[in-house]
Amino acid sequence: MLTVLMVLLSGNANAAEEFSAEAFLQATPAEGLASGLGARLDGGSTFLSLEGRGGMYGTWTGRATAGLDVFGRSDRFDLTLGLFLGTNGSTAEPSIEAAGTAGFELGLGVHLGSLHGRYRHADGFRGPLESRLTEDEWRLGYRMFDTVEVFGQYIHYNPGEYWVVDGYGVGAKVVF
Repeated sequence: MLTVLMVLLSGNANAAEEFSAEAFLQATPAEGLASGLGARLDGGSTFLSLEGRGGMYGTWTGRATAGLDVFGRSDRFDLTLGLFLGTNGSTAEPSIEAAGTAGFELGLGVHLGSLHGRYRHADGFRGPLESRLTEDEWRLGYRMFDTVEVFGQYIHYNPGEYWVVDGYGVGAKVVF
């Protein structure tokens, strides 16, 4: 994954144009509270993101995504395409487990001044093909001071044969 990032960023003269870090807290009926952290490095028309999320009852997911931002640093629209590698699992008894995941993601975003909206869909596989993993995220954020964004989000997480988790959350993102 890091090799892919280095190749993607090396072709761009302004390799590291923006770095952002975020944290969120989310309430889910099935999992109670979940929290997550993320970081993203943008290099014009390429990006690398790392993210992790864990729930109160022992479920967790984490992944690294490398991809392309089709419109580059557009002030209005975002269209991102990426490939991810990661892992997810559970520390809950009676079966403690972990499984690798791989797949793609598609993101669509719009910026209207300080107001930002984004939809992201991730589709992958964890183990055999019958263990399909999908995730949909809708986010609405407000950017303050050109460096801080507060947001609300809804996530629909479907980890294959396991229970579907829907949740609403709030978070903050800092842009460097």
